[in-house]
Amino acid sequence: MTIRPVARTLLQWLMDAKRATHLVSGAAAVFASVLVLRIALGTLEREPTIVAIEVGRFEAPTALVAWPGTRDLLLGERGGRLHRLTMAIDGALVSSESVLDISGQVMTEGEGGLLGLAFSPTGDHLYISFTDTNWQSRIVSYQVDPSGQVAGTQELILSLDQPSADHNNGHLQTDQEGRLMVGFGDGGPGLLRDPAGRGRDLTTLHGTLLRILPTPNGESAYVIPPDNPFVDSKISGVRPEILAFGLRNPWRFDLDPTTGDLWIADVGYQLVEEINLLSAKDMASGADFGWAAMEGSVELNGIEPSGHVRPVHEYRHDGVGSRCSVIGGVVVRGSGLAGLEGAFLFSDFCDGVIRALLPDQ
Repeated sequence: MTIRPVARTLLQWLMDAKRATHLVSGAAAVFASVLVLRIALGTLEREPTIVAIEVGRFEAPTALVAWPGTRDLLLGERGGRLHRLTMAIDGALVSSESVLDISGQVMTEGEGGLLGLAFSPTGDHLYISFTDTNWQSRIVSYQVDPSGQVAGTQELILSLDQPSADHNNGHLQTDQEGRLMVGFGDGGPGLLRDPAGRGRDLTTLHGTLLRILPTPNGESAYVIPPDNPFVDSKISGVRPEILAFGLRNPWRFDLDPTTGDLWIADVGYQLVEEINLLSAKDMASGADFGWAAMEGSVELNGIEPSGHVRPVHEYRHDGVGSRCSVIGGVVVRGSGLAGLEGAFLFSDFCDGVIRALLPDQ
């Protein structure tokens, strides 16, 4: 892998790392009002768009996704309010409309809040990841009617009790088959080394990335994709929803729409921030990213586990300094930006520099 800072002239559509929602939402401290700038992600393709929204228009935005079949965007505020943004061709905000308010259900203390949004590929269902007032992570769905209105009743897909205010839920993403990927942190507390060992426990959803197929009209809220790695596990209690484990706080991740590879930015402990890559061919391998036996490629609690998937990129910070918390990220495709095709863009909450991680050719 090759890493380099990205020239500002190549990233006018991102403008500033600390103002890019998908990049900045890597640490609890980002829950401040920010200028939202982001690449719009299409359902099956990506169209680069400069999106400029002035500071103060929205309160603590934490998620921003493209509305399938339109040029519009859906923005989620940490407090639980969702807004549909109508955008001009040049990326200017034309208007905004409130489409849903679940603020009465949402906990905004600690690392709680509305933390992730995703649409089904056809745009007929909206998925929301939030922490409720009982410190339970909830993944819910709403039906979206043909007129584009978020309609119907909230349907619970999945819930998970949280043991602390740290490392709860976060990002959501659907793949082209409509399978929903869900990230869960280890539950903290943040200053401890996963004392309950959740990151290495396949009987809990903490410290994992899940893959499920929502079934809105089925008898159950979701089914397990048959190619999930632990679907046929003989070990009692293993959760078949798990796609990968050994994660501390996989706040943001991204599927490369061209290759199907999965990039995961996992927020580190005291020494190492890491970026992991799971290739499409290894998706069903049951990848172990090491936490808390490992922090990146550094042994932390015991020896390196057999089969540990080491990061493709890591950097040290040795406590909070100029860099402190990885913020990732998004794979660049179809942008027309010279030299960045296929790159994974990420930043760090403390230094605000956008960097491109380029796979070796």
